[in-house]
This record gives sequence, C-alpha cells and structure tokens, in this order.
Amino acid sequence: MAEETFAYIPASRGFYDLPLGRFLPLLPRDVISAWAGAHTQPGSLILDPLGAHPLLSIEAALAGMRVLVARNNPILWLMLECMARAPAREQLQKPLSKLMISRRGNQTLEDHLRAVYATPCAGCGQMIQPQGFVWEQDGVQPVGRVYQCPFCGDEGEKEVTQSDLQNLNALGGLGLHRARALQRVLQGGDYEQGSIEAALDCYLPRALYVCMTLANRLEQLELDHGERLLLQAMTLLVFDDANSLWHWPAREQSVFQLNVPSRFLEKNLWLSLEKAPERCSQFRQSVPISYWPNLPSSSGGICFYQRRLAEKEDLFQSEQPAAVVSVFPRPNQAFWTLSALWSGWLWGRKGVIPMRSALGRRRYDWRWFAQALEAAFKDLARLIPPATPMFGLLSQAAPNHLLGLLVGANASGFRLRGLAASQSEEIIQCTWQSGSAPNDVSGALPFRAAIQGFLEARGEPAKFQPILNDCLAQLARQGKLPADIGALEETYFSQTQQQVSDLLHDPYFVQSFQSGPSGGSAYWLVDSRAAQPPLSERLEAALLQLLDEKTPIALAGLESALFSRFSGQQTPESEALRTCLECYAEEAPDAPGLYRLKSSEEPNARARDVEELAALLITSGEKFGLRVRRETASVIWENEQGKPQYTYHLVPGTAISRFVLDPDQPEDARKVLVLPGGRARWLLYRLRQDPRLEAAFESRWFILKYRHLRWLAAREWVTLDLWGELLDDDPLQWDASPQMQML
Repeated sequence: MAEETFAYIPASRGFYDLPLGRFLPLLPRDVISAWAGAHTQPGSLILDPLGAHPLLSIEAALAGMRVLVARNNPILWLMLECMARAPAREQLQKPLSKLMISRRGNQTLEDHLRAVYATPCAGCGQMIQPQGFVWEQDGVQPVGRVYQCPFCGDEGEKEVTQSDLQNLNALGGLGLHRARALQRVLQGGDYEQGSIEAALDCYLPRALYVCMTLANRLEQLELDHGERLLLQAMTLLVFDDANSLWHWPAREQSVFQLNVPSRFLEKNLWLSLEKAPERCSQFRQSVPISYWPNLPSSSGGICFYQRRLAEKEDLFQSEQPAAVVSVFPRPNQAFWTLSALWSGWLWGRKGVIPMRSALGRRRYDWRWFAQALEAAFKDLARLIPPATPMFGLLSQAAPNHLLGLLVGANASGFRLRGLAASQSEEIIQCTWQSGSAPNDVSGALPFRAAIQGFLEARGEPAKFQPILNDCLAQLARQGKLPADIGALEETYFSQTQQQVSDLLHDPYFVQSFQSGPSGGSAYWLVDSRAAQPPLSERLEAALLQLLDEKTPIALAGLESALFSRFSGQQTPESEALRTCLECYAEEAPDAPGLYRLKSSEEPNARARDVEELAALLITSGEKFGLRVRRETASVIWENEQGKPQYTYHLVPGTAISRFVLDPDQPEDARKVLVLPGGRARWLLYRLRQDPRLEAAFESRWFILKYRHLRWLAAREWVTLDLWGELLDDDPLQWDASPQMQML
C-alpha cells in the first residue's frame, strides 16, 4: 500500500478547554471536522470506537456528521450527554437549587456547606468564603488560606486562624465518610481495593465529607431524568475539584498519576458547586443524542453504542461507517481510577462495572496500550468495508506510546498511510485504511534509510524524538510490525530505541550537536549532498509567495496552504511559521484577522534596499583604500594582494545557509550577513533550532543590520579599524512582540 502525502492539520484556533481537561488528551479545535469534511460527505456516518474526548463527537456532529461513539467510560458519557444538551444556565440552576434548599438538620445544605469553609478576613474580620486552603503533602492541618474579601478588598494567601482549625475539627470523626466512599465503589479483590484506597488518599477528610454528603443527597432528591443528569454532571465537577491534585501556586498541568503535590490547594467545594452552572453552560448549540440502533438523522447527531455489539457483529446492520476517527488517550492511571471512583459515587457499584479493569492495573506500558487498542478496533476492522479511512490524534506522546498505537492499529487490521507531527503543538496525526496488507517482518529493519530520508527531506538537524518517531512510522508503513502482538517482546521498544541511537552515534554516518536552550542533541548527516535546502528557508520563501499574492489572508488559510505544501516528514512547526509571519506581515487595517505583506517588504522595495546598501559598501571600501569586488548578492573588500578582508552578503530574508554553510568561504576574512533588522526574531529562532548556524555565528560570522550599515557609512570619521570595532554594535535581540502575542 503506497504512502499518502498527508498534510498536518494545524491547531489554528487553539485547543478546547473544558472541565476535567487536565485528564483528557489535547484536542485542537476544528481539526476533526476539517479532516472529516475533506474525506466524507455531509451527513456521513463516522465511527469513534474509543469515545476518549467528548468534544470530538460534538464538533463532528455540529459539522453535519452522524457520529456513532462507543460508551466506554461512564464519566466521559456523562460529560458528553451534558455538553450535547447545551443547557442554559437557568436549566442548570433549577436542579441545583433543589439540592441547595434540601434540609440537613435545621439548616439548608447551602448554609451548611458555606459554614464548612467560612473563614474570617484578616483585614476586616468579616466571615467570607475563601478560594481554598493551602496544605503541604502529609500535613495534618492547612498551612494557609487563599481569599479575596468582598468587603474590604484584602486578598492573597494568609495564615490559618484558630477559627479555621476549630471549623475543621467540628466536622467530627471523618473515617465513616471514607468508609462510605470506599463501599460505594468496592466490587471485591485486594488489588481493586488497593487502587481505590490510592485514589481516596488523594482526598482530604473534609473533601470526602462534602462529596459523600452530595452523593447521598443526590440519591434522595426527586428529579426528572434531565434534571438528574445535569445535577450529576455538576456534582462530577465538584468531585474533581475535591481531590488534592491541584498544585499551589496554581499552574497548568496534565495529570497522569495519583501523586499529591508537595503543596496543594484544598478547594472550597461550596464555591465549586456555586460555579458549576457557569462551567457546564459553555456551549450554545445543542446536538441530538440517541442510542443504538436509533441512528441520528441526516442533519447530524450523536449515537451511543456498547462495544459488545461489535463483538456480536450487530453494530452495522443498517449502515456502514464512511470513516473512523479517534483521539487516542495516553494511558492515564489517575483519570481511569478516579473515573471508577466517581462512577461509584454517582451510580453505586453497578456504575463501576465498565471501569473495573482500570482498578485491576496500575502499570500501563506500550504493549498494554497496543493490546487495548487491538481489543477496541479488531472486531470493527472485520465489520467495515476494506479501504475505510481512519484518522486519529495522539497528544503529548512519548515514542513508546506511538509504538503502542502503531502496533495496536496494525494488529487490528489498519495499515498506516500517513503520519505528521508537530512538536510545538504536541500532536501526532495519523491516517490508516482498513484491510490488512501482507507483513514482511524478515530482513533488516529500515532505520538507516529512514534516518537519512528524514534528515534529507528536512534539510536541517533534528532531535532524537522526531527521528525515532519517523523510524517507528517506517516500521508500520513497510509492514515490519507483526500482526500478532504476542510476537513482540516487552523489550522491543527499548531494543528499537537502542538501534536508532547506535546509528545516530555512528561518526561516519551522523554528526551530533548540542542544541538550544532546552538541551539535548541534534543530529545531521555527515554526507548531506542529497539534502534539501533547510525547511525553515523553504517555509520562508513559500510564505512570502503567498503574502505577495496581494489578497489579505487569514492565519488559518496561511497555515493550511503551507502545511499542504510541506507535508509528512517536512511538516514545519507552527511556532516557526508564526515567528516568520511576524517578520513579513501585518494585520490589514480594514480586515481584522487577515494578514498582508508589509509595504516595506514588497520585493521591489527590498531590491532597492539591496542595491542602495551594496553601493554604500562599495563606496566605503574604496574610501578605506581597499579593492572592492561586487558579485550578485555579495560585496568583497580585498587588500592590495587581492586577499579578502571582508565579505558582505546582502540577504533581504534569512536564506543564509548557502553562505554560512559554504566550506569555500575565505577563512581569514570577516564574513558579514547584511539583512533587515526586522529579521531579528526569525533569525534568532533559526539559530536556536539549527546548531550548525549557531556554531558559525559564535565563531566567524557577523550580522550587520541595514540601519547600522547606513549609520556607519554616513560617519566620515570612521576608519577601517573603527569600522571593524563598531561592526557588531547593533546585535540581534529577541524583543517582545505584541503581534506574536496577538497571534
């Protein structure tokens, strides 16, 4: 099966942010709908066998697709059901109000929960609701409280008071609530109990008290089906806020393990409950929901199915899917264990049944990942037509996760067609087709050819992970992965990694460089005669060509056009594209959000600049009594013996590799690149990414900005010696860029 030219679909509109998002795989906006729209007809039936991200189905359905999604994790099902309804805040407030006015002794539940967290303001003494209490890992009491007083404006982190400690102790013996939290989940088995206990260790006693109070009250309230579902969704958000996995000070985080931070925030769960309607009402357009066999109408919608239907071959009785789409989640012990816990709290022990396998395992390696994917996909691959396309996203993935994905898909009967990745967006995108092709696991593995092809296609050094990822992709493309996962030993990944590493340390094949502020090595070919020009220079030229078409263009349109031109192995980083864009483009004043070439960057204007500056260099060299020679893009100053003293290369852009990497440049001459000051950020970005260029500028190359050359040439008192001293007086600087912040 031939490899397709697969263009990476960039996250032009960023990533979705939703409740529980710290546990979920990254999902860029509009990527799923863009791929489905290009590969299926409106109203087509598409299949998501994992259901790992609620917004995949919602986005596709809003784009007019009919989505058949597996109901695997009850927590993700609940989130999807709630968000698909797009409830207004008033709809959410109604069942929440019923919960809040329910009685607990002589108090409403609202008054009781407010009292549980109330703290005196250090400024005015009024009792207020804090954001939460700061704890240290294994501490027996909080070490601080965080609040913003609505009365006097006092705010920040303050010491706890005796009142706070008395309030905490007034809740009495809290062991009973931990026991209840355990019993609502426990199915049996010491290992399962150990997993549940590990999850409960991530909850402070007060948080468990509130969670169990809400779970018990939820069971007792008289609610219709819709009200109960919405209230369960809001309660779920409180259950997540209640755990101790929130770093303090707060920071963005993805959570994969049940590890309590050294300092964390015990959130005020009354405030969490109060804010729940706002968090659950982000969406304005509802999506029809149905359950198999009632497929959605032709206008789009979502239909849930149980995996056992595929096992029984009953799933596609009336219609075959046009495509398969999935977000592949990294193995996440924290989320899967907490999902089992929360399911028990919301629905009792029966709700835990779909998640029992998560309680029976705490270690997830690449081989487990491959086997789990095979279990989810293999029956489906047998049922759908041959050559059905599949598209998937793998986010925040290490190479071992990629191997698990490729092995699992291959064993299920899906053959890899294309792969493209973005390191800056932390996304790998893959396309497959159903229908197994013959595997040929005999013979040498194709790593040497893969490394050479990858580096030649990019034309610039690369780090270890993207090189290894491409080698793994070549195994799948060339049928080198066995159809039987059992034929692969657990050490297969480490052995593969070592083979690639050995090749990258072969001094006759590859040279290595220490690279950039992030550390690590970058690798380049010893024999690079067949390499393309650097990808960054080709990207710059293509961007200029698009901008020179005079029609203002949106960022998404630019990205789409450029990623289509540079596909697969040559996929550029979005950060590179945007850094380059700010050098050349500006937002059109009459068309916000659209970009056009700056007037100073028009090709004719830059050509005039080059001629003007070449004339200044010629005049200055002659003034110093040197012999001056003009070549196409260069001016050379020579002494009386004809030996070069200075070589100036005038470049309107940053296509500098033909000069800087040219081994025939005169060794003893000062070598100077003359370019516009507006290229500073883009050139610095390139130097940080390409250690060959960085090394050249550290030792033997200079940058002379247009404006500094004009200044030097206009000073009659400047001698040749002083010229040399002042040459580097206007260095490159990475200045803050308002435009980049806007982008």
